[in-house]
Parts: sequence; structure tokens; C-alpha cells
Amino acid sequence: MGTGSTPKGVQETAPKLIVLGWDAATWDLLSPWVAEGKLPNLAKLMQSGSYGSIRSTSLPVSPAAWSTIITGQNPAKHGVFDWFARKEGSYDVEYVHTGQIKAKPVWSYFNEAGKRIGVFNLPMLYPAVPLDGFMFSGLAAPDAASSGFAYPAELIQELEENVGPFWHAETEVYKYGREDAYLENVLELLDYQKRVVDYLVREHPCDVYLLVFMQTDHVQHKFWRYIDPMYPEYDSGYDAQFQDAILQVYQGVDEQLGDLLAAFGDDTNFVVLSDHGGGPVHGIMYINRWLHEIGMLHLRDDISTRAKFWLAKRDLIGKAYRIVSKIGLGKVANLVSKPARNKVLNSFMSFDDIDWTRTKAYARGAFGQIYVNQKGREPSGIVEPGTAYEQVVTQLIAALEKLPHPKTGEPLITDIYRKSEIFNGPYLENAADVIFSIQNYLFQSSVKMGLDSESILGKSEYEDSGSHRADGIVVMSGPGIAEGVSISDASIADILPTMLALAGLPVPDDLDGLPLSQAFTESQKHAIKFVSGSSDSLDGTTTPNLDDSELTEIEDRLRSLGYLG
Repeated sequence: MGTGSTPKGVQETAPKLIVLGWDAATWDLLSPWVAEGKLPNLAKLMQSGSYGSIRSTSLPVSPAAWSTIITGQNPAKHGVFDWFARKEGSYDVEYVHTGQIKAKPVWSYFNEAGKRIGVFNLPMLYPAVPLDGFMFSGLAAPDAASSGFAYPAELIQELEENVGPFWHAETEVYKYGREDAYLENVLELLDYQKRVVDYLVREHPCDVYLLVFMQTDHVQHKFWRYIDPMYPEYDSGYDAQFQDAILQVYQGVDEQLGDLLAAFGDDTNFVVLSDHGGGPVHGIMYINRWLHEIGMLHLRDDISTRAKFWLAKRDLIGKAYRIVSKIGLGKVANLVSKPARNKVLNSFMSFDDIDWTRTKAYARGAFGQIYVNQKGREPSGIVEPGTAYEQVVTQLIAALEKLPHPKTGEPLITDIYRKSEIFNGPYLENAADVIFSIQNYLFQSSVKMGLDSESILGKSEYEDSGSHRADGIVVMSGPGIAEGVSISDASIADILPTMLALAGLPVPDDLDGLPLSQAFTESQKHAIKFVSGSSDSLDGTTTPNLDDSELTEIEDRLRSLGYLG
């Protein structure tokens, strides 16, 4: 857009609010960069407004967190807990989509008040829903040619004619030794999305914008090791050359913030926030292997499973693949379709090998999530609801509390909760029964058995060196925001009520969050209006009809980012 440009019709329809999402942004990185003058536009916003930390959902996973941001409700009220949901009556899952969001979303509030809203790149959105304004799907969507990627649908063609071929996800896969190609791809996508946003706010003006950039999260997942000399296996002779990779991405989103500040000026309230924070990750925990070792999970006693168990313990498949790759035959795998290849990989020591008739608990999902194999809920559940269920949960928690790090002997598991201790709402039953972090998120979880590993801990999958943390950032500035307030005790559930209050709309009193009025001017505080319980639930859209190639595309993308374990 450039300094001094003005969105089409801005004098008549100037937005009162722009919310920018920098996924996984953390003060651990931003504070020193702001102090060094490397992020001038964020610094400007901080100087003229208020800022602080903001607490994510108890599982700091992007789909759950962004769903809380747009609904003001915890996951048990909006229904989204992870990148996937368990299919009813099955141990299979379906990927996150718009229809899983059961609480009233931000666009409904603003449209009902006669205000146009532009929504861009929320990771869990697909398909886009009809609204007054525009909406673009996010990371968990197939390519833009798919039906329902954007609303209005014709915006895709319009963007391709005016900005260039539409794309919404990185096409390179990170690999140590090929950092340049991946980083270039991330920066190219960021530059393209910045130009898309510039075009949309100029040619399709709205009253409110919610615009999300995921590159800040993705580059931290892959490049954290390069800024951390204490990282395991850090190579000072090689890694130091990429120490500015994460900074380059943040400088890109900071430039976008500068464009919007220049275009909309002082008459607009700005909010910059992250759905969760970020930090290093040193490896993964094979939770299902641990459950197997303590007798909570059992494998089938048949020839096929015994053979796969024997092969897995000796890492013969991995060794064979490494030999094939070393002699230059690795590309032979490309002769096999991705759906077929994924089916083979996913079937090797998979949930199909679990003996559900003897299994009391199993794990899947991000960070620490254990499900009880409950009778009447799981298709082959054996644990009776009530007393027996509570006994299993108690046993799991006790075992987790005593579990040591296999090398240091320090407590391995932190922040252990029953689901009822952190969630409440009509979709509580869909949450994992026991939820925890592994050394305060220093380790992620894996759905794999990890039988070839020396212990229940293994190296990071997909070469991740960064992961999530509970605390993100929030920066607010504009006519309704006081200057110099240190925002404290903020939760991402507070963002929707804050948006409503800043736009002069009533705030339902049954939301889990409250307006961040500590950062408001006195006049803005007095203008807050509450209304009795109007955050009614939604039936949601139906599950999108995706073919095998589209499902594989989404799975490959999420798996390469370490989201599926």
C-alpha cells in the first residue's frame, strides 16, 4: 500500500478497528528487538498506547486459541480443541473446519449491528461463510480453487488478476541444510499476503478487520535453534548465519502494520495480538509408548502387529529408508501417490494395532492429551463412566506426577489437569480427560509409539526447534486506548468483548472474557454496555466434502509443521 495511500472510500467508511494477528508472537523476542529499534511500527503503537502479555487457552493450539479469540468462549463452549476432532463412534478424526465452531463468532456480532467485517487467514476457517464483508480460509483449507475457500468466491479471481496467483500456505518443506529455500518461501508468501491485504482494504473497505499472519509461528517452529546457542546440537559455525531469520519475518509483519497505520491514521483503534507465545522445543514424548509401558494401553496379539512391533523396535524401516536415500534412490517414493504413501506410514504401528478390549487410555493431539477409553463414548470403550472412570484418571495423574526425565531425573510433567478443572461448557466431553505440559512445553507430544527410541523421549519430529508457550502479546492503540498502561491478567477470551466495546457494541454478559477496560480511556470505559446473554450457539456448517487429494494436502501441510505428531 505504501505510506500516504488511502483505502478506497476511507473517508466515508473508515474502519473503527483493525485487529492484526501475529501468530505465536512472544515478548521474549519482541522486547529486545523493539528496544533495538528493529520493529519501529510496533514500537510506535506501544508508545502511543498500552500493551502486555495475554494468556492463551489451556492447550495453546492455534485452532482452539483463535476460536476463543473470535467467540470469547473457552473450547468447551465453542467446540474446537485441536487441529482435529474425534469422529463420533470412531477412533478416527476429522480435521478442523468452520462447522466445528459452535459459539457465536465475531462476524455475526458485527454484521447484526450493520457493520462490515473483513476476515483473513484464520487458520481453522474452511469453508468461508457468507457475511457482509469478506472472508478467506486459512491453513487447514485446501487450495484456493476449492469451493468455499473465500467469500465472495469471485474475490479469488479478482486477486489473481490484480495481485497475482493466489496461494495461502508455504510450498517448501523445511530441511536442515536447505534453510535458504524454506525461508525464502516463507518471506515470499508473507510479501504476497501483505499485498493481498493492501488490496482488500483499499478496494473492499470494511468497518472492522481481523487479519492474521501465520509466518511468525512457522518460522519459530523451524528456526528457533538458530537464535539459541544453548540449543542441543547447536552448530555455531553453521547455525549463526540464520540468526536473523525469525527477525526478518517479524520485520515483514511490522512493515504491514506501518502500511495500515499510515493508511488509516489516528482515527482507528489498533490491536496487535498473538494467540499464544513461542519458545524452544528440545524433543518429543511418546505418550502412547509410556501408556503401553505402565499397562494402560495394550497392543493386539496377532502376527501382523507382532511383526510391526519387532520391526519398529529395531528401526529397520527407518534404516532402510536412510540407506535408500543415501544411495540416491529416495525419490523412488515419489512414484507412489501421496494418499497411498501416507496410508502406509500411518498404518505402521498405528491405532489399528491397539487392542481396545484391554486398553484403558490412549493419547493423541498436541502437547499432553490423554483420553480414557470410556464405555459408551469410545466405540470399544471398556472403562465404565463414574467411579471407574475417576479411578483411571486419578491413576494417570499420579503416574504422571511421579514420571522423571529419563536423563536428568527432574519432574518431566508439568501443569496436570482434569478437563473439568480448565474447561466448562456443553462440549466438555470432547476434550481430553487428562491434560498436561511436558517440562513447560519444552517437549511436544507424538502420537507414534516411538519404539526405536532409547526412552519415552525422542528427537523433535519434522526438525522442529520451536514450539508454543502459554503467554502471547497484546498491544492496543487508538482513540479509545489510554497511553502507558501495562496490561495485566489478560486472556485471549477478552479479545472479542474488547472488540465489541471499542466498536460501541453491547457485550454479552455470558462470555468467558471481559473488555480489557484497564487499557481504555475514561470515556471509552464509560461507554461500555453489557447485555444479558446473547452469545447464542450456532449449529455450524456441515463438514466440508474433501476428496483424498485435498485431505492429503491438508495432512501433509499440518504434519510438516509438527501439528499432527
